[in-house]
Parts: sequence; structure tokens; C-alpha cells
Amino acid sequence: MNDVRMACGRCSRLAGLLALMVSMVHAEAGTLTYPAYGVQVLNVPASLSVGRDTPVGTTLWQLMKNAGISVSDVSCTVQKDVTVTGTLVPGYTNMYQSGVEGIGVRLYVTSEYKGQLVVIPVSQSYSVPVNGTMENDVRADFIVTGPVKSGTTSNLPSMQLKFSGSCFTTVTATQTLTGNTAVAGNTCSVTTPTLTFPLPRAYSKDLASTGATTGDTVVPLNIDCPAGVKIGVTLTDAVNPANRSSTLSLAPGSSAAGVGMQIMNGATAVSFGPDSAAAGTVNQWIAGTSAGGAIQIPLTARYVRTSSKLVPGSVNGKATFTMSYQ
Repeated sequence: MNDVRMACGRCSRLAGLLALMVSMVHAEAGTLTYPAYGVQVLNVPASLSVGRDTPVGTTLWQLMKNAGISVSDVSCTVQKDVTVTGTLVPGYTNMYQSGVEGIGVRLYVTSEYKGQLVVIPVSQSYSVPVNGTMENDVRADFIVTGPVKSGTTSNLPSMQLKFSGSCFTTVTATQTLTGNTAVAGNTCSVTTPTLTFPLPRAYSKDLASTGATTGDTVVPLNIDCPAGVKIGVTLTDAVNPANRSSTLSLAPGSSAAGVGMQIMNGATAVSFGPDSAAAGTVNQWIAGTSAGGAIQIPLTARYVRTSSKLVPGSVNGKATFTMSYQ
């Protein structure tokens, strides 16, 4: 009897060992293939032309490809970890340097295996259909992070994807940005940096009531710009920079009172703004989009009566202009 019990005990241990071996084989029976469509690179454009004052956050270029995931007998949870090799733009947590000042790179991947994109780096755990081919898009954006300077992209970031689970062998892949982009940070040159408006002598009869104007004098602002640049202009009252009205303050040395000056853009009296080239600055106005080459922006200065009491004398004013190339 003792011999029989010992034999059965050995059989029991052997059966347990065989069951464990079967379980181990089953745990790695599935396969996950990435990328399913062979997408390994995202080709960047050969060149980009960017206005110097293009607003921060503007997307200059974007490319997305579906790399795809193929699974077979994957019945376990999939862990997807996506990281980036690159240098962060200072002040950002998911924007990477492109090698050109003012342009950053942001990378995206499909959330789980379908639906919207999420910004990399990201870590997700999810279930997939046991068998089949699924979406897995990867995307790269070039985004404005500050004033753009001319240059060529270099050391572009890459994304590393890792798929792991208990029922398939871990899969890793790298998606790279390939090529170099020559960036032209478009800017213009002002060929008339100083404008002088020699207004004629004005008489009380020409300024008979508050709001009356006289002495219109036209002087062109001359600039030279590459084609495609949108030109913004902001005038600032040099005597009172906080002035946001359309009447220029009298400069020291003026002896007249009850009169001011206006600067016209066509038929519109320009309101004054801060000394800033940022796109969308208060009271910035758009002079047009350059076709390439020399441009004249005609400006008109004139007297305007500002109060019921008019005191004769000399009138002087001073304003500065700031150009914004977008």
C-alpha cells in the first residue's frame, strides 16, 4: 500500500508540472505586430516660410500616418508606453526643439487603439479585439513657440512606442522625423525709418468747430517685403504711450491749445496703441499682404480741433510706428 501511495503522489506532482507547462505556453500564444503598415518615418517638408510675428501656437506644418496594429490571439490587457527622445522647449512639457528658434515639435499618437489623438508622452492600459488590424495613427506638428528666425531644423525628436502584455512578446518601435526643413523667417526692411509731416499753416476759420480738420499732408511709409508677408502696423503716441484715442498728444514746445493731430490710414483716423509687434496688438491695423518687393503705405497727417477754446500757436507731435510681419 505504501508503494502505491508513493506512485500516485509522483503522478500528481507530474500532472501539476505538465499543467504549469501548458499554462506557460498558452500565456505567450498571441502576437502583436507594430507597425502593421510599415510606417517608420514622417518626412518633414523641405522648406517653410514664416512671418516673424506669426502668433505663438500657430501650426505651420502637420503630418499624420496610420502605422496600424495587427493582433492575433491577444486576449490579455495591452500596455502602451510612448516616449520621446528630444530636448524640450523651455517652459513646455510636451513641445520639443526643432533646431530653429521659434519653432517647436509636438508629437501625437492614437489614444488606445482608436479614436482621438493624445499628446506624447503617454502611458495607457487597455483591451483590444482578440484578432484583427486596428488604427494607430502617429502625427507630428511644427508649432510656433516665439519669434521665428531663419535656420534649418536639426536633431528632430523621435517617438518610441512599446507594447507589452502577458499573452504576447513585447514589441518596440521607433517613429522618426526624417529630413531637414529650411525655415525662412520672413521679415521686411523699412526704407523710410523716419517720417516728417510738414503740415501747412492753419487758420482759425479752417477749424471753426470741435472735430473740424485741416492741413492734410501725405507722406508714404516705404518698406520692402518678401511675398506672402501680412504687414501689421501700430502707431504709438510718443508723448503719452497710454493714449488709445485717434488724436495725437501735443509734444513739448507746442504753444497752441485746443488742437491736436490725427494720422490717417486712407480715410480712417488711426487709433494709437502700445509699442508692440505682437500679432493682434491693440489698435494694430493690417496694411496688406506683400506680393514681394517695395511697398508704399501712404499716411496722412492733419490738424483736428479738440475743444471749444482754440489758442493760436505752434503745434508739434511725435509718434512711433512698429511693424509686425505675419
